[in-house]
Amino acid sequence: MGFKLHTASATLLRLLGLVAVCLLLTPVWQRGLYATASLLVCVGAGCIVSLVATQVDLARRMQRSEPSVVTPTDREKLRNRALLDHAPVPLLYRSVDGTLHAANRAARRLFKTEDRLINPPAELLAALHDKRVSSEGRMIRLHSSAESRLRMYALSVGQGAGVGGIVEYLALTDVEAGLQAAEAQALRDLLQILSHEIMNSLTPIVSLSVTAEELFADADRATSSPLIREALITLRRRAEGLDKFIRGYRELARLPPPDLAPVELEVLLRETQTLFQARWGAGVPLDVCLPSTRVLIRVDKAQIEQALLNLLNNAAEACAGRPSPLVQLVAEVTDGAAAILVRDNGTGLDPSLHEEIFHPFVSFKENGNGVGLSLARQIVLGHGGSLGVEAPEPESLWSTTFRIRL
Repeated sequence: MGFKLHTASATLLRLLGLVAVCLLLTPVWQRGLYATASLLVCVGAGCIVSLVATQVDLARRMQRSEPSVVTPTDREKLRNRALLDHAPVPLLYRSVDGTLHAANRAARRLFKTEDRLINPPAELLAALHDKRVSSEGRMIRLHSSAESRLRMYALSVGQGAGVGGIVEYLALTDVEAGLQAAEAQALRDLLQILSHEIMNSLTPIVSLSVTAEELFADADRATSSPLIREALITLRRRAEGLDKFIRGYRELARLPPPDLAPVELEVLLRETQTLFQARWGAGVPLDVCLPSTRVLIRVDKAQIEQALLNLLNNAAEACAGRPSPLVQLVAEVTDGAAAILVRDNGTGLDPSLHEEIFHPFVSFKENGNGVGLSLARQIVLGHGGSLGVEAPEPESLWSTTFRIRL
């Protein structure tokens, strides 16, 4: 600012000097004062040269590029931070003082911190303190802020040798979806083998029981034993019931890969609502909450519809006998992913059973066969999503909430 004021003042003085020379030169020359006129010409020329030099200096200063305020070291740090933030795997590092720090956006989101982990999870600290853990790491369960439940992570540890004050690098790879998919595939293989073997043995039993019952029905009632005939009828009825039971589980083993296609989320939920109301009518009201914008998802519409109906029917059965029963179907879009929630105000679930209820053959309902929830989860896993139960919020209307993430 001082330089600009000084330059402006000097320029103004030179201009005034040049004007004075122009005004005095003619009268001085006419009076014959040639020496004085020559001096005035020199002064004027000096003013002109000085003005030109000042303008050239100003032009040079305006064209000169200002140096960057970001040093090369800072630019490299910013570039490295951007690359780390782009990595989907949560990355951490442990400094020489033993504290853990989040190194990228995924880690900051997982642990809800901007830098230092104030209260690191006990499972993570136990894994780091276990000297038997190799650099390949181990499996640990951590609470996922995105899904409000525990997820399985593979922990990998690398040594930092104290460079930059870092003694260890940590990477947490989410393997929950892969483990669930592997578990679902193993379960389907097991069910297929079991159902095949059981059906091979059960089919002739059903056939023979029917034949024996018909033979005793045609025989002389006086000579045939009523107890034997009653036993055969019971045998046939139980064999047919077991056959129907096994065929239900074969559906889990024969679940085809999803045929993905773009589907409007609103259309999917409205059609599911129509199917639900066709069964439950006004006995169990269904409240549907849709997103404010149009949402397209790539799913197998028939399979996802079946999964939703299984969840909705379970919800309706849980609250059907209570006063003012209500089931809610909610669609949400967060972080670019679609989520569907099924809620009810029924009896609720014991938190210790939140994972067990998805196991096949497990049912806590009277006359339940344990297929519905297991089939719903396998359908969602086949789409690359997840299905879980959320812990109820205090003083909430809803006692049970199932969340599907696609």
